[in-house]
Amino acid sequence: MSCFYCKGALEKSTTEYVEKQGSVIVIIENVPCEKCTQCGEAYFSTEVARKLNEILDSVKSISTRLTVAVVDYAEKAA
Repeated sequence: MSCFYCKGALEKSTTEYVEKQGSVIVIIENVPCEKCTQCGEAYFSTEVARKLNEILDSVKSISTRLTVAVVDYAEKAA
């Protein structure tokens, strides 16, 4: 398989996934992926994408001001 954007080779790696949900910025570290060796684009398996959605669904906004939540993928996906 090659990168959709630049056609570079993909290799197993990990990445950070960042998403803003309302007033919370969620950073999920150490997410397993296939990463392009040329442009760095990350691709997730179906299982990893499902786990990411579960993790994001579990994060609750506890403040009306901007909050940052950092989650380790391996701890929450286990």
